[in-house]
Formats: sequence, C-alpha cells, structure tokens
Amino acid sequence: MRLLLVEIAPADQRDVRLTNGLGYIAAYLRQQLPEIQVRITKGDPAWIQRAARIHQPEIVGISTVSQYYTMAVEAADICKRLGAFVVIGGHHVSALPDSMTLSMDLGVIGEGEDTMLEICRTYLEQGAIPGAFASIPGVASRDAAGQVMLARARPLHKPLDDFPFPARDLMHMRQGASVGIITSRGCPYRCVFCASTAFWDGIRFHSAEYVVEEIKEIQKQYQTQHIYFWDDLFVANLKRVQDIVGLLQHEPTLHGLRYSLTCRANLVTDDLARLLKEMNVVEVMLGLESMAPRTLKYLKPHVTIEHNRNAVETLHRHGLNVTGFFVIGAPQETREEVEQTLEYVRTAPLYRAETYLLTPLPGTPVWDYAIQRGLLEPEHVPWDRLYIDNPEDPTNGIHLSEVLSEDELREYWRGFQRIRRQKDRRNLLRRIPQHLSLLLRSPRAEAAIVAERLRTHRDGHI
Repeated sequence: MRLLLVEIAPADQRDVRLTNGLGYIAAYLRQQLPEIQVRITKGDPAWIQRAARIHQPEIVGISTVSQYYTMAVEAADICKRLGAFVVIGGHHVSALPDSMTLSMDLGVIGEGEDTMLEICRTYLEQGAIPGAFASIPGVASRDAAGQVMLARARPLHKPLDDFPFPARDLMHMRQGASVGIITSRGCPYRCVFCASTAFWDGIRFHSAEYVVEEIKEIQKQYQTQHIYFWDDLFVANLKRVQDIVGLLQHEPTLHGLRYSLTCRANLVTDDLARLLKEMNVVEVMLGLESMAPRTLKYLKPHVTIEHNRNAVETLHRHGLNVTGFFVIGAPQETREEVEQTLEYVRTAPLYRAETYLLTPLPGTPVWDYAIQRGLLEPEHVPWDRLYIDNPEDPTNGIHLSEVLSEDELREYWRGFQRIRRQKDRRNLLRRIPQHLSLLLRSPRAEAAIVAERLRTHRDGHI
C-alpha cells in the first residue's frame, strides 16, 4: 500500500524544513507495517497534486494548521478526485472536527501515530468500506446522514520512547543544516493564545537517553553543528535537563554542537543558566509576551514583569543569547502598555525580538472571545486571515483590540519590526569573526548554517 503524508504550506515555504510530526508517523508505520510505502512532502495544493500524480497513493494523510485550512480543503478535493482515501489531521481538525469537508474521509483527532496505524491496518484488511473506521479511537468520520461523528478519545501513548526517531530520510534534510527535534509533547502551562496546550493533555517526555541517541544519529547522518529543541517548553523537567547535559558530556563526538531551546521566564535561575551554558546552548527563546503587568497577566498568568526582567538579565549575564517573543493587540491593551513593551524591546539585552499580533486560534480562550464578540462566525471563518507572520497585509489578522484601531496596531507592529531588523543586523556583524573561524574548521557545515540563518532571518522565523 502506498501512503503519501502531506504538510500544507504556501508555495514560498515549500523549502522551509518540515516539522517532525509526519516524520514520527512515517517512522512508526514503517516499523509496525513494513509493507507500507511511505512518502512525505510539503507544499501548496498545486505541489500536492503533482506529488499525488507521481506517487499514486492509495491513502493521503494531510496535516494542517488553521491558517492553511483553505489550502488543505483544496488539496483534499484534488486528492479525492485522483482516487485517494483522504485523512486529515493536525491541530485544526482536532479542535474543529465539524469543519471537515466531504472530500475528507476521516479525521485524526489528537496524536497521530497509533490512530494512523489502525487506519492503515483497517484499510489493508477491509479497504475503504464506509463505517469500517468509525470505531477506531481518535477518529472522526461521517455517518449515513453525512454528519461528523467522533469515536472515543484515544489515550495518549506512553512512554514516548516507544516511537522510533522521525523518518528524516523522507524529510528532505540538507547536510550540515540546523536540525529541529522534539523531546517532549505538551506544556504544563496555559497561555490564552496557545493552540498547543489545547492539542495536548498534560506533558510527556522522551527520556534523556532517547534524546542523546537521537542527537548522535542526527550528527552522524547529517553532520549538523546546530540543534533546535522545538519543544513547547524544553526545560519543564529540570532533572531531565541535568541528565541530558550529563550524557552529552560523555559523548566526545557531540562536544562541538550548539543548541537553541525554549524556556519560560519564571523558571530561569542562575543554576539553570549555568547548566545551559555547560550544555553549549547559544540561544534561549522566551515567550515574554508583554512588559505591561495587566496585559501580561491576561496573556500569560503566573508570570510577572519581574520574572521577565530577571530572566533576560540572568541569561544575558551568563553569556546566553536571549530571543524574546512578544504579543500586542490584547482586547484591553492601551497605547501606554504597548509602548512599555516597545521601550523594553528597544533597550533590553535581547539577541532577537519577534512580535506578533494576538490571533485567535481554535481551541484557545482567545478563539472563544472572538466568537463571543462576533468577530468570527464559526460557519464562515476566513482561515487565511489567521496567518500570524504577515500583519503587514491589511487583509490578514482578526482585530481583537477594543482600544486601538487596526491602523494603530499595525503601525506599532512596524515599530517592533524596525527594532528587530536593527538587532538582526548587529548580530550578523558580531558573528562574522565566529563564522569565519568555524568556516575554516568545517566549511561545508558552517556554510549551511549561515545559509539557514539568512533564510530564517529573511522569512521572519526562528
């Protein structure tokens, strides 16, 4: 049986690295059902049509987030016309299964590995018989009247170490480029705008041993010099971080690797900073959100302005680069509060600073707020307006502020972007001696890292 796994993305992001979700599913299916031929691709509907015609899959699994759902619908229509059995998964359908269209035979609600395994086994045994999949835990399907119905929820898989490493041989990896890994699933906190915490129930971790073995395999296969930890919160379990650092110290081939990871301001201490420095972390990413107390309390309860300031100062003091993420446009946020954050971004010792407009994503409190205020109609959502990376486009974004106009918010966002570009230019100049030194030691690997950095800076991604 042939299976094509698809990650939806605009045409100009087709070459941006794949996320790991489909890689985990592909690896697990190959382990459990060796007879399945799996391919992974990423792109817009036109690209997916081309891939489907080449590979002629019997099943197409489409993963998408809400802002790309319009493209996912079009891709599902194309694949259905080509005769494929279409399965939709990801954050969007998990939050809004009723948004499935008639071209989508099944939806995968929540984590995908075990559910896709049962779907594929059922297809191999029975084919695409209506109703054959309805009792599989974690599946959304349609009844005889065409209504979406949900099977019982699937328990989360434990331990995570049961899953093999992502099938990176299918993920179009570039030799020497930075590689992202996910060492945990979920987050113990609940920010009002975060769709991830709506997707995962609690938090689970890969063991320290699993993490270090995956890093070893990546370094051996792709000669990377830089690892991104894409966890929602890599440092959520301090004992595990300590174990990872201890194991890395006993792996001489990994001593030159550099790491970037996610953290949370209220968890930063001098001890943690020393541990990260020992690990050779070069970038710590903090969701600081706002430097106005009232706005921060709305966006991110249990974190204070003092936590934010102390975290940045502590990490900076230990020689760690800090990338701060900020959000503007909360319903009651005033001009003075936006300017407090803007002034902090301008003056703080931040390596980079990324700012986004508050966006309502399905499954979050902010989504519920937008529905209640009538800013979104559940039956007619303009999904592409939820794209958070391009507020410059006046057709993009859902305006949540009850205080500031859309024009005022966009002008503030431009101010944040000007500061970001200034910091980026300074960073590039400061890193020239470091890159030259590394280029002499490892020309191919460092050239790939520089190219990756330039691409992510250009696209506005971390």
